[in-house]
Order: sequence, then structure tokens, then C-alpha cells
Amino acid sequence: MSLTSLLRGSRVNQKEFQTILREVIPDKKSFQTISGKKAFSKTDYEVLVPYNLVKSDNSSIIGIAFDYLARIMLARVVKKNRDESYSNTTAEKGMMVLSKFLQNHRSIEKKTEKRLKKSIKRLKAFSNNKRDIKELILDVCFLAKLERIFRSGLPPMNLFKKSFFDDPDDEVIKDLELLCDVFQEKFIPTISPTSEITYNPNFGASSAFVGGADGDIVIDGVLYDFKTGKKTGYKWQEVAQLVGYFLLNEISLDIQNADNSIGDSYQYLDIKRIAFYRARFGEVEYIDISYFDKELIETAKKNLASYFVKNPNFSKPMIESLHILKALAND
Repeated sequence: MSLTSLLRGSRVNQKEFQTILREVIPDKKSFQTISGKKAFSKTDYEVLVPYNLVKSDNSSIIGIAFDYLARIMLARVVKKNRDESYSNTTAEKGMMVLSKFLQNHRSIEKKTEKRLKKSIKRLKAFSNNKRDIKELILDVCFLAKLERIFRSGLPPMNLFKKSFFDDPDDEVIKDLELLCDVFQEKFIPTISPTSEITYNPNFGASSAFVGGADGDIVIDGVLYDFKTGKKTGYKWQEVAQLVGYFLLNEISLDIQNADNSIGDSYQYLDIKRIAFYRARFGEVEYIDISYFDKELIETAKKNLASYFVKNPNFSKPMIESLHILKALAND
């Protein structure tokens, strides 16, 4: 079960998980903004990209597609690991899931694979040129379709119809164009060519217990969650998700320190700050990790380890780390 599902669920064990995180997450008054405005403000923020979508389902496509575009815009500034901005994408994992549903439809599978490879190739080219980023919109929207297949584990309703390969609605294209304009104006100036970027960060062995959690991006020690929604208010589930990622990262370090043979390839993320980027407003809301009480963090880690032992989720087998979790829970 994913971290998002655990935070939104109503079952007893899901509520138990939520309680652990709610005891450690900061309130909205503890957050700051780069602009100096009141965090999560419904009145102070200026709407730079109005939400004019008619089809609600398009918001999901836009959210995923924007992440791909943002990575390429960032890769144009930070050269040293730009290949990671278009490599090992979740869309490619979606293609693997989709192939299972296309065993008797080889022609559709080949067509989809060809479109995927073309889109990835274009991402690579655009990460190293100065052409208008908006020319990538059709490509990233197709990648977004494939990523949604991976996230849901289900094929789209129109898989066997011509419309599966259709270009996105005009409202999607226009929205992404404006979001890119704001990102390049407001966010790109906050990074430098020497910035350290981790694209699509995962959180090691402990991620397996929440369905293989991964974040949007880490830049210079800041774990960002990019938000393209129209609302700006404080949502505890969103804050809990970012805090949850941080805690998973810390638990994975504990697991690795306890037994170097487990997850020894995991690159620990030195997260110093968690933040939201509100794409329609060009605002960054953040809180430094130093805000958190160390004893409270240790208690939350112990409680999460105990929870995972009682509610193991082996969507990605990590049985060998379970005995270490037990030790951490009882420490």
C-alpha cells in the first residue's frame, strides 16, 4: 500500500499509521515562504496560472507531465548528472506493467514502445539544448499516461482504442505552457550550475514497506513536492507525506548502519529542509529539519518501525530487512 493510501485510508491500521505522523508534523504557522508571504495563504498568494480546466481528469495528467518538464528545465542548468533527469523514468516502469495487458496485442505494444522511446530521446535532446521547453509537452503528456498505469497497476479504459494515442486536450497544453513560464521565472533562479540534484529520489529499504515510495526531487538538501493544484491551504496529509519521506530516509540509514549487506547501494539523502513548490503561484513553502525535536523524531522512527513489523508490505520484497526493523522497534 502506498504512502498516500495510508494517509488517506480509514481502516484501523491506516489510522494508526496516520496517528504516528500527526504527532510529529509541524503546523502551518511553522512554515515560511521564500517570498516572505504567509505560508499556505489563500489571500496573499497571487494567482499566476489560473485553474481553468474543464475536465477534472486532466489535472492528474498535468501534475505528472509538469514534473517531467521541470526536470528537463533543471537539467539545463545543472549539467553534471543531467542524464538522470530522463533516465529510469516511472513511465518506463508503466510500459512494463502495460505489456502484461498487451500480450495478445503485439501491434499496440510495439506502437507504444516506439512512442515511449521517441519521447525519452526527445527529453534527452532537450536537456542539452535551448529550444522552447513547450515543444516537449506532447511527449511528457504521453509519459504521464504511462506513469499513471504504473501508479495504479491498471490499464487505461481506452487502451484498445485509437484515442489512447491522441494528443492532450488544448486546455492541458495551455496550462502546461503557463506553468513552465512561471517555473522558469520564479524557481529556476533559485538554483545554480553547481547545485546538487537527485531526481525522483527513493528512500531506501524502508520505502518497500509503503509500496516503494519516491519523491519529486531533492535540490541542495531540500526535498521538494511540486504541486500544480488550484488550492493553497494547509493539508496535513501533504505535510505528513513529506515528513514521512524524511523519516523513511532516516530509517533506511539505520537499517544500512545495522547491516551493511542490506541496501548497501543506497545513497543516503542528507535532507535539511522539506518544501512545497506551488506551481500556479510561484511560491515555495518550507520548513528546516532543525525545527523538529530530535527525541520526537526518534520516537516517530521507532513507532514506524514497529508499525511496519506489524503491517509488512512486501510489494517490493525486502524480507531481509524485517529483522532489523524489529530490532529498531524494540530498541
